[in-house]
Amino acid sequence: MKTQLKTFAVLLLFSYALMLYLALLQTAPGQQLQFHADAPVWLTLQAMLALWLSRKIDKRLWATRQPSSLLARYSQSFSLSLLLFVSLMTLLQLLIDIASPQQLSGQQYLRVSLMYVLVHSLIVGADLLWQALKNQQQQQLELLKIEQQRQAYRLQLLQQQLDPHFLFNNLNVLSVLIHKNAEQAEQFLDLFADIYRYQLQQGSKTLVTLAEELTFASQYLGLLAQRFPHSFYLQNKVQPEQAAHLQLVPCCLQLLLENAVKHNSASASEPLDICIEVQHEQLVVCNALRPKAFAQPGTGTGLANLTERCQAVLGRPLEIVQNDQFTVRVPVQPHSTGNDQHP
Repeated sequence: MKTQLKTFAVLLLFSYALMLYLALLQTAPGQQLQFHADAPVWLTLQAMLALWLSRKIDKRLWATRQPSSLLARYSQSFSLSLLLFVSLMTLLQLLIDIASPQQLSGQQYLRVSLMYVLVHSLIVGADLLWQALKNQQQQQLELLKIEQQRQAYRLQLLQQQLDPHFLFNNLNVLSVLIHKNAEQAEQFLDLFADIYRYQLQQGSKTLVTLAEELTFASQYLGLLAQRFPHSFYLQNKVQPEQAAHLQLVPCCLQLLLENAVKHNSASASEPLDICIEVQHEQLVVCNALRPKAFAQPGTGTGLANLTERCQAVLGRPLEIVQNDQFTVRVPVQPHSTGNDQHP
C-alpha cells in the first residue's frame, strides 16, 4: 500500500510539472496563463492505468514460460500494454463524445490517440527501464553470492584434502600394507591418489556427472575396506543410463559417506549397508541408524554447506529424513551440453 501511494504521489507530481510546462508553452507573452488544476489529476489516473496494465500483462505473459532475453520480454509487454491502453482510452473518449453535444473530428481523435501513446511511453518506458536495472542488479548480487559460496567451498575442499586425521589414518594403513603385502599396498596407494586427484579436478566445477561421483564413491569405499574390512558396503541401484545423464554438485557423495562412517558403528559381523538410488530427480542416499556409543556430536557444518551449494547451483536444497534410517535426498538435473561446468 505504501509503495502504491508513493507511486501515485510521484506520478501526480510529474503530471503537474508536465501540464504546467505545456501550459507555459501555449501561453503567448502578455497573455494570462491557462492552467486547469484538474488536468494533472486525470493525467495521473491515466498514467496509473497504463502502469497497472503493463505490470499485469508482464506478470501474466511470463508466468509459465521464460523469455529468451529481458529485451524480448519488456518489448512484448510494452507493445501489448500500449495497444490495450490506447484502445481503452480512445474508446472511453469516443463514448464521452457520443454523450456530449460536441463531436471530435478524425484528426482530433488521432491527436488524442498520440497523446495516449506519449503518456504510456513515458510512464511505462520509465517503469520497465527501472525494472530492468533492478533485475540486472539482482542478478549481479546472485552471481556474487554464488561466487562467494564457490570460493568458500574451494577452501573447504583444501581443508579436507589436508585433514590430518584422514591423512594419518590412511598413511598408517599404507605403512602396514607395505610390510605385509606390497601388491595390496600399491593398489591402496592408487586409490588414495585417485581420491585426491578427483577432489582437485572436480572442485573447480559447478556440476559433475553422477557416473563420476559413483566412481569416486567406490574408490572411497575401497580405502575404508582396508581400515574396516567387510564393515561397509555400498548398494548402488543407479542405472547406468541415469548415471551418465544426470548431474549434481561435486564431492557430495564423499561428504555423505564420511557422515555415515563417522556417526554409525559397523563391523565385519554387523556391516553397515549404504544404499544409493535415483528417485524423482533426486539422488537418495540412506543407511540404517546405528549411533556410536562414544561418538562426538556433529556440528552439521558439512551438510549445511552441501545444502547451500545445492540451493545455489540447482535451486533446490537437500532433504534430510531421520527415523530408523538416515536418508538424504540430493537434487540432480539432466545433463546438458550447454551447461558450463567451470567457473
